[in-house]
Amino acid sequence: MNRSLSSAFEETNRPLVEGVRAHLAAFATNPTMHARFLNMLSLMEHIGSRKIMTCRAMRAPGLELLKHLTEESRHAFFFKRAAEAVAETALDYSPANTMAPGPAKFYMGRLDAEITGVLGDAAPELPYLYMSLIVELRATWLYRIYQDALAQAHSTLSLKGILAEEQMHLDEMLSRLHAVDPEAETHVARFCAFEDIRFRSVWSAVESECAGQRFAAE
Repeated sequence: MNRSLSSAFEETNRPLVEGVRAHLAAFATNPTMHARFLNMLSLMEHIGSRKIMTCRAMRAPGLELLKHLTEESRHAFFFKRAAEAVAETALDYSPANTMAPGPAKFYMGRLDAEITGVLGDAAPELPYLYMSLIVELRATWLYRIYQDALAQAHSTLSLKGILAEEQMHLDEMLSRLHAVDPEAETHVARFCAFEDIRFRSVWSAVESECAGQRFAAE
């Protein structure tokens, strides 16, 4: 399922790749926009870590769950530190300092609501597993494109460590879901379709904020 899932995800998102890559490459040449985008990624990682903290599975967390929480918090810190290094100043998550913060928050909230709504009173760990899986599928897809853009821009910023951890989380979630949910393939397909709608909405907001911007080194 891992290979087929990744292939299906790549195929669904093929029409987005060129536009996403162009914007990510442009951010690398515009410090103001780049800092705001990095801060948006920090915000989303922060929301993700907070959702892990409040999920039902955290009532009796095991070592792997606590490790995942720690790593997601560290990802939020990584992107925040990178954003502030680019901006050369401290940044909060306000709209002035963060690209599309409202749609970014809505993405996480609506995806969480959809998953928990479908699963109902299922095993406590299932919403956590599916939310993590779907978000990390998107993160891996986006961060790979972003890493290529950074490399082409000869940026010192590298996402290779985060990509390795996201891939590891993805493999862990898939393995666990196969063990605990006989309807895993059906649920994954449904949640991926919903996530696709939500991500396109976020990216549309990013593009709207960039409209009319002159992407050149400042």
